[in-house]
Amino acid sequence: MLISLFTNNNRVDIAGEGLDYAIRFGDGAWHGTEAQALLAAPLSPMCTPALDAALQSPADLAGQVLLRSYRADEWVQWFATAGCPCPMLRGAVFDSSLTMAEAAAQGAGIALLPVRMFARELQQGRLVRPFAQEVSNGRYWLTRLKSRPVTQAMLAFNAWLLEAGAW
Repeated sequence: MLISLFTNNNRVDIAGEGLDYAIRFGDGAWHGTEAQALLAAPLSPMCTPALDAALQSPADLAGQVLLRSYRADEWVQWFATAGCPCPMLRGAVFDSSLTMAEAAAQGAGIALLPVRMFARELQQGRLVRPFAQEVSNGRYWLTRLKSRPVTQAMLAFNAWLLEAGAW
């Protein structure tokens, strides 16, 4: 069995790339694809402890640099959940949660990140969650083409993934 690991936010062409599986983020509804839910990924603001010290309420985020993902509506949704208007967004736009989390840990601003994916950084104190509010706009899915027959290798990978991730 050969496992190729690519981490990007490009559109996945399972058939064209000859993939058995792809892990994708979204709502699980991709044409011609069977999707198995893996991981919920609610987002919450995270920042350094130093930035956290200046934050008393979600409205205090209006004066901060809010790091953004390529999904433009995430902060808007989070502020709606928190019950306050979304300020003018400024700050860098990232196509990877990993690089955005590192930027936040370096003090570049406040990032809206999947809590479970950055539990280690939270535990280490590199990042903190100033507010408990979360917003969910999708989850991670293990996907395969419905037209592709399931092989023993695919079943083994699926079992390993579910066991290793304790999804």
